[in-house]
Amino acid sequence: MNTLHLLDRPDLGSAAWWQDVAAVGTPLRRTRADGDVELAFLWRGDDCAAVCIDVYSHTPHPVAQRTQLERIGTTDAWLWRTALPADWRGSYFLLPLRPGQEAPAERPAIRRWWIDLMERQGSADPFNPLPAHGTGWGVPLSPLLLAQAPVHEGWRTAPDADGLTVRRWHSGRLDTARDVWCLRTGPNDVAPALVLLLDGQYWARQMPIAGALRRLTGEGVLPPAIYVLVDAVSPALRGKELPCNEDFWLALRDELLPQVYPYPLEPRRTVVAGQSYGGLSALYAGLRWPDCFGCVLSQSGSFWWPDPDRTEGDGWLAAQVRAGLGRGTPIRAVLEAGCYETEMTGVNRAMAAALEDEGHTVRYREVRGGHDWICWRDGLLDGLARLLNDTTIQQE
Repeated sequence: MNTLHLLDRPDLGSAAWWQDVAAVGTPLRRTRADGDVELAFLWRGDDCAAVCIDVYSHTPHPVAQRTQLERIGTTDAWLWRTALPADWRGSYFLLPLRPGQEAPAERPAIRRWWIDLMERQGSADPFNPLPAHGTGWGVPLSPLLLAQAPVHEGWRTAPDADGLTVRRWHSGRLDTARDVWCLRTGPNDVAPALVLLLDGQYWARQMPIAGALRRLTGEGVLPPAIYVLVDAVSPALRGKELPCNEDFWLALRDELLPQVYPYPLEPRRTVVAGQSYGGLSALYAGLRWPDCFGCVLSQSGSFWWPDPDRTEGDGWLAAQVRAGLGRGTPIRAVLEAGCYETEMTGVNRAMAAALEDEGHTVRYREVRGGHDWICWRDGLLDGLARLLNDTTIQQE
């Protein structure tokens, strides 16, 4: 497909030109001789002082360096060009800035400025034909799936939330209230496995996973299970509860699970899955309470914690494993990280090595992707199938 030729038209920026852009969809693209894909991202607007773009795991972190579109002459068209591998999958959003919304000078203030504007003015790409999703907190994102991007079969039907039930969980230990969604797959007369999904608000609202789970269960890819999706509530609470917080997991084990899973816990049929901080938290739970949570799926785990500058070697949790945490009760774990997460792969490799050295069964892989929900959704389904069906997991 070559749609970049639209940029060569003499009527660029006219109403007819924008109609043709909408018809072919953005980003405009052309495959290069080396196999990569040239891309052109567009924004339409007359009242913008600037337009920023954030392509996850590709553009620099916007707190350090913002990536901006350039206005094309006196038209209302704004343009930014780049090139990506043909199997790229990820998310992006656009952020138009109005006059007077310039960034402050100091880095801490820049972070607050960016987050505030992102939450209020961040926009999915209006010319991208694929359905938008969102961050864990609802900031709209557009998917970018190039021609060779892998897509798990479970997601080839539209995401849906059919079958999810929601309850309000009031935790005395945590002194919080939050939504918890539950889904039961398979017949009621079969004792189901148990799967806990952290950041449940995302899998319930932004990228509803129920349809994919029902489909894969019906096809025999997944066994019958009860899925429990736990809301993270807010970024602040997530940052407090997920990084190796004993109280959080004791509350889930002692308060929540008796309400939603009326069966004895079998650690080899109990999976905890999470992404980023959630990946760290899931592995902590499995190592700390292996008699309950015997299987772990960690995607892009934040194993640098608590040192945000750590990119290599053992973080706190890996050091705890080498000191004996979880020793004597091996768990089964799937760890994955994206090859474009340059600051995450080192600590994830170190974590996998620590687990293997201490006798746990671990599968570690680096996937073609970044720190992104569009990548995690595929690995989540694949990892659940491996953990719920395999008796062993081999290191890759």
